Amino acid sequence: MAYPFKLLRSASAAGIACAVFGFLALPAMAQDTNPDPDEDEIVVQGVLEVDGVGSRRQARDITQRLGSTSEPLARWQRPICAGVWGLTEENASLVINRIYDVAEIAGLMVDSTEACGANVWVIVVDDPAATFESLRDDNNWMVRGLGRSERNRVERQTGAVRAWNIASYRDENGNAVRTGFDAVGDNQIAQQTNGNAGGAPVVQSSAMSRLRTAVRLDIDMSVVLIQRSAIGEFDAITIGDYAAMRALARTQEPSREGPYGTILTVFEDDLSPHRITAFDRAYLRSLNQGSAHRPGTRAMASFDELMEEELLREAGQLLNE
Repeated sequence: MAYPFKLLRSASAAGIACAVFGFLALPAMAQDTNPDPDEDEIVVQGVLEVDGVGSRRQARDITQRLGSTSEPLARWQRPICAGVWGLTEENASLVINRIYDVAEIAGLMVDSTEACGANVWVIVVDDPAATFESLRDDNNWMVRGLGRSERNRVERQTGAVRAWNIASYRDENGNAVRTGFDAVGDNQIAQQTNGNAGGAPVVQSSAMSRLRTAVRLDIDMSVVLIQRSAIGEFDAITIGDYAAMRALARTQEPSREGPYGTILTVFEDDLSPHRITAFDRAYLRSLNQGSAHRPGTRAMASFDELMEEELLREAGQLLNE
C-alpha cells in the first residue's frame, strides 16, 4: 500500500539505495491444477517447532524495562504518523511506507494523511550521540518527556543509532497519570494549599487485579537517530524495518545471540537479516494483542503461537485460521 509521506527537509547526497524488494507478501492460495481425481497426489505437511524458552528469552532481551516487571509494557494507543529528516524524498517515502506496513501487521492504527502530526521520527545525522546531546542541552521537545534515567540510558547507547520512546501512564479512561517529579510537585502544592499530606498518585479502577494493572503505559512519541555513514549499504526497506522495530515498541538491540534472526542486529552484525523477520513480527503482534493493562510478565502471552504462525508464513505454509 502506498501512502503520502511527511518530510521536513530533503538532505544528504549519501542517501540509501532505492528499495528493490517489496514487503513480504503472503503466499498465494494453492490452486487445484490436477483435473483428474484418479491421478495420485502427494501432499507434504510439516510442523515447525518453536524454541519457546529461547524465543521468550530473546524477547525479554530486546525489551526495555524501565520499571517493575509488574508494570505494563509500553505500547501505542494512537495512530502512527511517521516523519523523516535527512533523506531524499524518494527514500523518505519508502521508509515511511514501510513503517506503516509494519505498523498494520502489528495491529496498530495508521494516520497516513499529509496533515497528520508526526509522532514517529526517523532522523539521519552525521553524529547521533552529539545530536542527542544537543537536543538534551536545549531541552528540545523531542526529549522533553524523557526522565533523567531515560536520558542517561540513551546516552549509554553505542553504535550507529540512538533511539528512545516517550511514554506516559494512563488510567483506564486514557487520562494521564502524574508520576515522578510531577507527582512530587503536585504533593507540595497540595500541602501548601490545604494541608494534605500528599503521597503517591491515586488511580481509581474498577477492574484492577493481579492480571490487570490500574494503569497502562502509552507511547506518545518515538525518535530514531541513525548515523549517515552507516546506511550506505542498506536500502530504504531495511531502514524502515529497523526504525519500525525501535519506534513501534520500547525495544533495544539484543545483548546476546538468540535462536532467531532479528532486524535489530543489522547495524551490529554483518550476517544480520536485512528485513523484518518472523521473530520481529511475532514480537510486535504479541505486544499489541490483548489488554494494554496486562502486567509486563504476562504481556507476551501469545508470543509462542504467533511465532509458529510467522515461521510458517516465512516457510510459505501459512495456516488457515
